[in-house]
Amino acid sequence: MKSDLVKTVFAYQMREDRRLWDEVIMPLDEMLFYVDTGYSWGSLQRECAHVVDAMHGYMQRLHGSKQVGKAFAVDDPHRAQVRERWDAVEAEWRSYIARFDDGEFDRMLVTVYRETQITVPAWQLVFQVFNHNTLHRAEIIQIVAALAEPVDFDASFARYCIQNAE
Repeated sequence: MKSDLVKTVFAYQMREDRRLWDEVIMPLDEMLFYVDTGYSWGSLQRECAHVVDAMHGYMQRLHGSKQVGKAFAVDDPHRAQVRERWDAVEAEWRSYIARFDDGEFDRMLVTVYRETQITVPAWQLVFQVFNHNTLHRAEIIQIVAALAEPVDFDASFARYCIQNAE
């Protein structure tokens, strides 16, 4: 039952992340992807690369990696590279969540977060990713508004639940 909550929250997250890319980021002139607005991570490029790095890092933690590496092999990825890597990391998350059960929900993990070793249940790492992506979706909308124009992007969880009610 607890795993159903995780699956619902991640289905929502994946859909909204996909909508953000398809409806907001990709339609922009590519040069705007690299403009530093001074907000959050600065540019859409750095903001999106940060989100991918975080999703990748938390997936590594969930699989017991002691060394959390970066998602990108290059320092300054182009928009297509960021999207490609985002899609690949998202696919890893989809696979993990598809297998997520109540035992995984409660599985205890020893990991390092900001140079501090912590022991936490898997659900806390999973919900950190959900919370992190929610924050950055909002920041990306702000960056796009500063670069181009405000966009109408309703990413509310309530709307998602209403649309997906059984």
